[in-house]
Amino acid sequence: MTKRIPVFAPHIGPDTLAHVSEAFDVGWLGMGAFTKEFEDRIGTYLGDASRHVVAVNTGTSALHIALLAAGVRPGDEVIVPSFNYVADHQAIRMAHAEPVMCDIRDDNLGIDVDKAEALISERTKAIIPLHFAGIPCDQAGVYRLAEKYGLRVIEDAMHAFGTEIDGRKIGSYGDICTFSFDPVKILTSIDGGCIVTSSEEEVENLRRYRFLGVDKETSLRYKNKRAWDYDVVGDGFRYHMTNIIASIGISQIKRVDEFIRTRQNVCRAYSAAFGQIEGLRIPAADFAGISPFIYSLRVLNGQREALIAHLDSLAVDVGIHFIPVHKHSHFADCRRSDMSVTDQVVQEVLTLPLHSNMQPEFVRRVVEGVCGFFKADPELARRSIELVGA
Repeated sequence: MTKRIPVFAPHIGPDTLAHVSEAFDVGWLGMGAFTKEFEDRIGTYLGDASRHVVAVNTGTSALHIALLAAGVRPGDEVIVPSFNYVADHQAIRMAHAEPVMCDIRDDNLGIDVDKAEALISERTKAIIPLHFAGIPCDQAGVYRLAEKYGLRVIEDAMHAFGTEIDGRKIGSYGDICTFSFDPVKILTSIDGGCIVTSSEEEVENLRRYRFLGVDKETSLRYKNKRAWDYDVVGDGFRYHMTNIIASIGISQIKRVDEFIRTRQNVCRAYSAAFGQIEGLRIPAADFAGISPFIYSLRVLNGQREALIAHLDSLAVDVGIHFIPVHKHSHFADCRRSDMSVTDQVVQEVLTLPLHSNMQPEFVRRVVEGVCGFFKADPELARRSIELVGA
């Protein structure tokens, strides 16, 4: 029987199991010294000692308390793309603010800064841009807009851990940045996330927000100790990252450059195979400096559903990223821009399988499946497959 190729396949090996075993041997299962080590390793990887990392239990938690740390309060508005998963929008509502949804650009599928500017009101507090699939949005444009209107920027880099812009890793500069380490991300801790900021005051607030507003938990738990004399100094949540989860993240970040490199190779193979096929539109990237979370192309001329069925018959799974949030009933009444690009893209976008250290046989089957559907020159498939040794 032909083995199905999943869209996502996290890379968990003996090294990860060894790190988890060590964490269990230590016997401190809650937030502790491994949490601190994971935060330190993230900071070192980003490469700027002035940046501070606060690890939490999910990417959604990271977004929620990042909004609070940025000063978003009830009644404020936050501009955010509709073309994203709903976590950003729910986090805004969790902060008792309102999402204002913006269209995207046709080239990088990131937020359209011109349309975002038209949405700014006296209630606008912040903007959340997404680096879709690990490909940078118009980050410079976002920051120019934020400076012009005095807005906070909370970058949704959930897809982009390791992506660089002009040689600098996303998260190593700027305002507030958030990452996710959920089960399908390039770097997974099974679940988890983090916030990165340069502000010492915001770091202290974030640490209290993640642990029920308690004042002494972080400093002592980083030493695998517990505070018995403490104060609760403000609002807080149970969002902390445990030692066990952090140990998985540590094992993964040690190999993240390898993971990124192998995923770049697969993306380049896909683009080499599909770039000359009429009826497909590949990502506008050569993947240099990009940490690709997913490979999403666009299927034109109404052929997407037929291609999905064809690949399914070959035991190749695909995904659709995303159903735009303005189409969900819970957010249907949110203020928004014209959504002409988003509404077009979501009829075309298709996510192909992409794994760290992806099996060459899987790459070959995906390439041949797509090329076969479009009756493309077999030489395109052969040459692209050579890029990954399939």
